Amino acid sequence: MPFARTSTSEQKRPRQLHEPRSRIDPHDPIACSHWALRLGTNVRELKAAIHQFGSAADAVAYGLEQWRRSASRGQWQGRSGAPQVGILSDSMVARGEQLASVSLVCVNAVGLVAGAVPRILPAAPEADIDAYLDGLHGLFVGGGQTNVHPSRYGQTVDEKRDGPFDEFRDEISLRLIPRALARGIPALFICRGIQELNVAFGGTLVKEPEDLPEDKRHGTPEADNEDARYRLRQNLTLRKGGLLHGICGADTITVNSLHSFLIGDLAPGLVAEAVAGDGAIEAVSVDGASGFALGTLFHPDYWASTDHASARILSAFGDAVRQHAKTQRAA
Repeated sequence: MPFARTSTSEQKRPRQLHEPRSRIDPHDPIACSHWALRLGTNVRELKAAIHQFGSAADAVAYGLEQWRRSASRGQWQGRSGAPQVGILSDSMVARGEQLASVSLVCVNAVGLVAGAVPRILPAAPEADIDAYLDGLHGLFVGGGQTNVHPSRYGQTVDEKRDGPFDEFRDEISLRLIPRALARGIPALFICRGIQELNVAFGGTLVKEPEDLPEDKRHGTPEADNEDARYRLRQNLTLRKGGLLHGICGADTITVNSLHSFLIGDLAPGLVAEAVAGDGAIEAVSVDGASGFALGTLFHPDYWASTDHASARILSAFGDAVRQHAKTQRAA
């Protein structure tokens, strides 16, 4: 018996997600699991949609889509094809297990303000640096809970004074940073990140005196919550005509300050972009870099959604990332 032939109109008809007038029984766990998988949701959200929109499958599907559109207004805007930004992780030990961790402040700054999709780069000493960089359109090297080990810049170490340390991250960052810049990948270095940038190119760090009064100290202020710790409290003067001056459109900005290690000797090839009232270097650029390359000791990532200067810095980084992605795709 010959096979039945399908008409052209039937071949072109799009496959429906479900049969018309299908209904979902919220009391049937197997059916709920089945429909949750089909509609790309979880069982709890599925039942909430049934409660609000009724049990008809098409009504539930429509309701879920409306919820997603509403929720996306406050979410990352990166979608398929959006540029990819690598964020270097810290390494930490929890219950005896070595873990890679990243602050969500960094992740959300990249996703919400820079408009890119964050990709975590674990601080694993055995990592293939070039494999990490392949496919990246930007690099974000943020702050951390540790300091660069003084042996990395030729100094003797005092564990109590200078720690804690993260030598796994040191190992990765000091190889990752030069390779990324050599490829022309736009890069933003924040807090520990600028310290690693300076050390990678031959500079040194210096610990500020511990007996300074709080209003003269660069280190983390006394506070009972994170917003207070990251409060904008330090005035900086920007280099006229410099990269940061052009981004912020101002001669001075007010920033937060949570770093007890300062730039000692500025590495050859780095240019001071901002200084504090005591002359401490607070931001640098990379002379001759083929892509965006800016480092700040302060944290523009923390206030990137509300503070003008912070938002301008993350937006400028995002613009550079998108331009690099466009150039790479056209090559």
